[in-house]
Amino acid sequence: MIRRPATPILCGLLMLSLITSALAADGGKAKNSLYQAFIQPASGSGEWRFTIDTSPIIFYLGTVNNNYHVLLIRVKNQTAVPLLLSKDQDTIRLQFANGLSVKGFLNLPATDQPTWDGLDAEIRTAVVYPQVVPPGEEEGIYFYVPVEGVKAQRKAHAMPSTIILNIKSLPQPVELRTPGASKA
Repeated sequence: MIRRPATPILCGLLMLSLITSALAADGGKAKNSLYQAFIQPASGSGEWRFTIDTSPIIFYLGTVNNNYHVLLIRVKNQTAVPLLLSKDQDTIRLQFANGLSVKGFLNLPATDQPTWDGLDAEIRTAVVYPQVVPPGEEEGIYFYVPVEGVKAQRKAHAMPSTIILNIKSLPQPVELRTPGASKA
């Protein structure tokens, strides 16, 4: 049998597998974090469902140019009215259990044009902040968290306790939490 040397990609995947296994063995640092929020419209029926399903490993490894960690919020509109979004007026913030609050960005082109321009056109199209979530539809909202703002949390594999999305067209903030987590 001829043994071939491992490729750098194979070595990298093996290392990631070993790290993930080691983290899972110590009580769950590799467990997924599921954040949810359900908002009902002031008039009418149904709800808007906001969910994030990630893990500390995915969150902290998934970066754009090593400047921003990236997360995806899935927004499902189960109402009869469109949910209007504003890339310039909606905001997002991450709250950690230790009290740290970190501002995220929804509109990367306005925040960091050179980084945005460096993305392939197909990627820019896929991750641009949507203008609306039509009734009965689902959209993805990508947001970006400055790497510098979460260095200590990254080392500790700490995830936010709350992710607060302020949408101008909604009367209240969307506070995404893990199931069972209470408001502070």
